[in-house]
Amino acid sequence: MIPLTLQDIRPSLLPKLWECPKYRPKPGPVGPAAERGTRMDEAFRFAVMGDSSKLEALPPEDGANVQWAIDLVERYKCNGTLEAREEYLAMPVPGLPHVGTADILCDRTGWVGDLKTGQLRNYGPQMAAYALSCMVRTFEQNWATHIIYCDQRKVVSYNWTLEQAQKTIDAIKTAALDPNSQPQASDYCTWCANYATCPAVVRPIEEGLAVIDVPKTSVPEILERVMATPETLAQFASQWKAVEKAVAEPALDELKRFLEEGGEVDGWKITEVNGREYFDVEAILHVARKTNAPVESIIMAMGGKMSGKSYREWAAALGREPLPSHIRTGLPTKQLRQVKTKPKLKN
Repeated sequence: MIPLTLQDIRPSLLPKLWECPKYRPKPGPVGPAAERGTRMDEAFRFAVMGDSSKLEALPPEDGANVQWAIDLVERYKCNGTLEAREEYLAMPVPGLPHVGTADILCDRTGWVGDLKTGQLRNYGPQMAAYALSCMVRTFEQNWATHIIYCDQRKVVSYNWTLEQAQKTIDAIKTAALDPNSQPQASDYCTWCANYATCPAVVRPIEEGLAVIDVPKTSVPEILERVMATPETLAQFASQWKAVEKAVAEPALDELKRFLEEGGEVDGWKITEVNGREYFDVEAILHVARKTNAPVESIIMAMGGKMSGKSYREWAAALGREPLPSHIRTGLPTKQLRQVKTKPKLKN
């Protein structure tokens, strides 16, 4: 395990250390998702301060999501003033060596916020750091924080006391700096520098693969063992999912690469599947114009509906937004989903 020192801890690392005290950032350049997040953060902050040039440069869907966040903070400011200039958003946190940076601040109404892109994650510990910074600076005993998930169009708010924020950060620091703390599997595992050798990752994989080596002589016997109780069934499912993600997917990708480069392996080959036939806009317009086909017939021929994302992008490009009465939602489906058992941060 790569050791962690106090000098390594910054506010943005706190959510990951809350999930696993042994988390260590993986070195290397940031990916496309992080770069997209940075662009949307900048567009948000600039637009709040009156410069919409970066907002207008975003893809339509990203721009619409950022605009939703701008409208939200405008409502939240009440009679206060919003501050979104980066040079005024530094968040020095007592006990941490690195200064964080928030995305939006409203001192008069006592709240600080951060714009987040992508899926919903627990950023509560990071917001505890920002709240503590604001309370120390303003000598207040309470401060609110807003996590603004613009892609999901959802906001998660916390109301912190000075004691709650300080205890949250101290607990994370203590566990992270404790050499005896144990790693915990989390959504951040593949981002961690310890991923390849971490016991919380490797052990479930070993146990999942061990099912193959059980002294049984038939598939029914193996299934009987796996499905003996709900607990053994859940344990196997969890272990096998770990094997699939960490071992099977990378192995199959490597096998495909080897074969594509001309290698040969008995029992495997690369086959080329013909692409599905389709007609683009030119062909559709050709028939429509020749026959004066009504718009409705074209829409029905294409399936009669568009995905929510495609419709919103198309409407936004034409300067429109979906009418609430036009929104349709499919029937709910039931999906098996693995959930965490570690208690979440509460405030």
